[in-house]
Amino acid sequence: MSEKPPAAGAAKTDKPDDAAKPKKKGAIFQVVALLLPALLAAGAAYGASRVTMGKAAAAHGNGHEADGDHKEHEKEKEKPKYDPRPPGPTVALEPFLLTLPAADKKPHAMRLTLAIEFDSHTKEDAIKAFTPRIRDAVLTYLRSMSYEEMADRDKQEKVRKEILERIHASGALSAERILVTDLVLQ
Repeated sequence: MSEKPPAAGAAKTDKPDDAAKPKKKGAIFQVVALLLPALLAAGAAYGASRVTMGKAAAAHGNGHEADGDHKEHEKEKEKPKYDPRPPGPTVALEPFLLTLPAADKKPHAMRLTLAIEFDSHTKEDAIKAFTPRIRDAVLTYLRSMSYEEMADRDKQEKVRKEILERIHASGALSAERILVTDLVLQ
């Protein structure tokens, strides 16, 4: 009996407090329900990008290496795999038709077409003056080759270098690159 009747406003405030608590829990649950999948998706995307970039770097040789491998990759970085400069004048030579002997003395026909790339400062008139010398140097070298040497793909770069050296020896010092535009061996 010591209870006092609640004031008109007091009785109404007890019920809204009870109703407010579930609303706060619902709001927190909704925020967590929205943020949790977003955080998981962001983490999965980050992880996938790291894995993908790691595989791409390993495929291109840009991954982390041991110290010994690092020095080798430094040397590779110094020498670009392609020449970033635009090509100078390029002269396509008439095809070379030869008969190359094999190790068993059997003759094999070969047709080789070359193009010679010169530095950008070379004038085309100067190149034309050297064309007979260049053809002679290339033909002399090709006659010394065997069928097996020309058929070996591993030796193709060596053949290009040797042809370029012989072209330089013929006086065409501005020649920079030998391009094999056609090669037929029978």
